[in-house]
Amino acid sequence: MIYELRHDFNVKELVNIAGIPRSTYYDHVKKWNKPDKYADVKTEMRRLFNEELKCRAGYRTMTREIRKATLINHKTVQRLMKELGLHLYGS
Repeated sequence: MIYELRHDFNVKELVNIAGIPRSTYYDHVKKWNKPDKYADVKTEMRRLFNEELKCRAGYRTMTREIRKATLINHKTVQRLMKELGLHLYGS
């Protein structure tokens, strides 16, 4: 919302109204312009989860399978699985 209004109003006033620090606004704007560095990993995770592992993989299994292709931390795998909605049903 602030990003769209920044041409009509002062950013300092907009962030005060929104109740967020100005640095937070600029940090988010900076991140929007960066490509997703985990795009390839996310694609591979979706493929593995749906095809090879048949939706029966937790983060440990997923980490083991992803590490065959690339080095990645297990906490990153957990976060990406949460973002993608890849989870065991009933858990």
